[in-house]
Amino acid sequence: MRFFALTAALIGAVSALPADAVHQSASNFLAPEQNIPDTPPVVEGKSAFTSGTASKRDTGIAISNKSLSKRATLVVDVYYDLNGAGRHEGLYTDTQRCYNLGNGWNDQITSLRVPNGFGCIFYRNNGCGVGDYRLTVPGGNFIPDLRTYNFDDIISSYLCYN
Repeated sequence: MRFFALTAALIGAVSALPADAVHQSASNFLAPEQNIPDTPPVVEGKSAFTSGTASKRDTGIAISNKSLSKRATLVVDVYYDLNGAGRHEGLYTDTQRCYNLGNGWNDQITSLRVPNGFGCIFYRNNGCGVGDYRLTVPGGNFIPDLRTYNFDDIISSYLCYN
């Protein structure tokens, strides 16, 4: 009888724990340090662009995002091959959070899609470094070939915003 009472109490305690807003996979995980840079406004259909330095090192400079925006969840589609072919995964993502890539995706993305209403910044190094070489992709864009931006197989982290 004590065993059943203990089991029932344990089940009740576990079910009372809050659920995470995003089901995080091993393919994207929060960067240990969240240095969130200022983000541009989301303009649907605007072309992607690169900025920052092209070296594979981080300057370590941090800028805090002074504007407050409501956090939202989106799915960023990443593909191993050109034109959305080959291995594919939808990365569940909260806005205003830096994610490092895992599960074989680090330096392996060749094409990607950012949904309408959001923008994403993809970084060459882990940790979304402010001075890092980066590709900004406004919402509603499918990038069929990252070689166009010299960003094929070099993405290590990303941050999305709304």
